[in-house]
Amino acid sequence: MKALKALLDVLVFCYIIFTVLLLAGAIDENAILNTTIEDEALTLYKGLVAVGGVVMLARVLLSNVYVADLEHEKYRAELKINNLKATLYEKRQAFRSNNYKEAFAEEQQAEVA
Repeated sequence: MKALKALLDVLVFCYIIFTVLLLAGAIDENAILNTTIEDEALTLYKGLVAVGGVVMLARVLLSNVYVADLEHEKYRAELKINNLKATLYEKRQAFRSNNYKEAFAEEQQAEVA
């Protein structure tokens, strides 16, 4: 999931750089389309907007899925910690109750002797 998120971030970064260079005039749209017709240049810009929208939507959705996955992992870790705490508490209680029984038995033996 993390690798897919990183790949999508790189794709978004490349898209942004390409769009900025195209709008700034550093890249000539006529060289991309191999034509000089303005209708095709308009089609290129519409296509860039559509691709940008899809890429950004995919990034948002993937980010939401990634965050949900992290929250689920955190929840599972908290459950594991709580189970370990409960086990430790039970072991301590059992140890304490055994120590009291042994101490009480020793006191009674000392009184009898």
